[in-house]
Amino acid sequence: RVRRRLLREAMSSFRWFNTAGQPLLELLFPLGNYGVGARVTRTTWHRPNCYWVITKIKYNKRLQKADGSYPLGKVWGTMYFQDKLVGREDRRVPGHEKPRWKLVEAPSTDERPYLKKRLHRKYYVVV
Repeated sequence: RVRRRLLREAMSSFRWFNTAGQPLLELLFPLGNYGVGARVTRTTWHRPNCYWVITKIKYNKRLQKADGSYPLGKVWGTMYFQDKLVGREDRRVPGHEKPRWKLVEAPSTDERPYLKKRLHRKYYVVV
């Protein structure tokens, strides 16, 4: 038991082991325009200019919480590494359901449009 406790204390001191954050959809939902246009990064990334710019979100309308947010869905964005585009624009963000995301910059608009666009037999709300 003592060995486990010491190992746990040693592991918590590493930067990469401390991955406290939020799932991406929970982080983006309260923002203006539901998070489209926001800059986000993973808590495990320690370079200052590595981020995703969110371009499109699909919230699963079946799984709405009591506060009105949607915990499940899909997220698309553009990845930048040291302020240079990596890969192609508008691709799916991997690992968006893991609680390892933090906000770098909120979107410039505060408006929250009515979620009226529907796709895939009215189960997804597209922003």
